[in-house]
Amino acid sequence: MWYARGVDGHKVAPALVKNEHVSSSVKTSEISRYVDHNLIPRRYIGENYAPDAVKNGNEELWNALKPIFTDRYFAPLMASDLAGLPATYIATAQHDVLRDDGILYARRLSSAGVQVEHKHYEHVYHDLFRNHRHNHQSKICLDDLVAFLSSRL
Repeated sequence: MWYARGVDGHKVAPALVKNEHVSSSVKTSEISRYVDHNLIPRRYIGENYAPDAVKNGNEELWNALKPIFTDRYFAPLMASDLAGLPATYIATAQHDVLRDDGILYARRLSSAGVQVEHKHYEHVYHDLFRNHRHNHQSKICLDDLVAFLSSRL
């Protein structure tokens, strides 16, 4: 996707990893209305939690990536209107870089009147479904998802 828009993903990867792909001005303006880490429930925040550890950002890189990161199909959390969406199941994992986005998205959906079932799974990673035969939490998550879907069929 980045290549199609003239951004070399290999060259920008270090900035992405350091959370420098979003300019500091954007972190306090347009994105902050959807991505406010003060809304993350305290029970999910460990002592090393640092959502805004990087205060600087690369304005030029942000301008190149903005069409991607604000696209509601790429990043549904960034959609301006979530009303009317179907019932949604959101699973978040304790050790997942996308955990906070999932929590915030569930909160926004609920605020928009969408029926949301949000389940958080401790001691698991982003790929929690992959090891469902060997990881108890993964099996619980898969069972929860199947129950959610079955109740709506």
